[in-house]
Amino acid sequence: MNRRTFIRRGLFGGLLLAVGGSVGLVAWPSDEKVHARRPLRALTPRQFAVLAAVAARTVTAPGADPVTIAERVDAQMALAPPEGRADFGKLLLLFENALAGFVLDARARPFTRLSPDAQDDVLADWRDARLAVRRSGYSALRKLTQAAHYAAPEAWADIGYPGPPQISVPT
Repeated sequence: MNRRTFIRRGLFGGLLLAVGGSVGLVAWPSDEKVHARRPLRALTPRQFAVLAAVAARTVTAPGADPVTIAERVDAQMALAPPEGRADFGKLLLLFENALAGFVLDARARPFTRLSPDAQDDVLADWRDARLAVRRSGYSALRKLTQAAHYAAPEAWADIGYPGPPQISVPT
């Protein structure tokens, strides 16, 4: 990639984040039917709803609860530096943003208002996108949601992990 292409893509990605994080097509509300069961520490209710919708599509293990997964990610994001929390929040709002979806994928509805099949299509579009910012955003969301689920002891059986070995200390 030459310097001009790099600058152009960087500017375009920055513009997408700025527009996507502040505008909704333009004001189409998110479907916030999913709510946290405990107080949120790092995310807004809208961001939480988007994250729970993503978790429902990226973690398909039996017994995986998208609300619990989103709560775990919220708890981890509360430990992140303020800049990291802000960037993560912008990513979620960009993912939800119908205007960005319309410009990039000809989708004029927020992510949380799409059918499960359409949500899977959006995730695939982000995963396979030409823009690195979209691929990176997809990767971050997928890895965070899966880590939040599979790190919990109750999910270990899903992957055949018996748990840490029991070490007895001689007295």
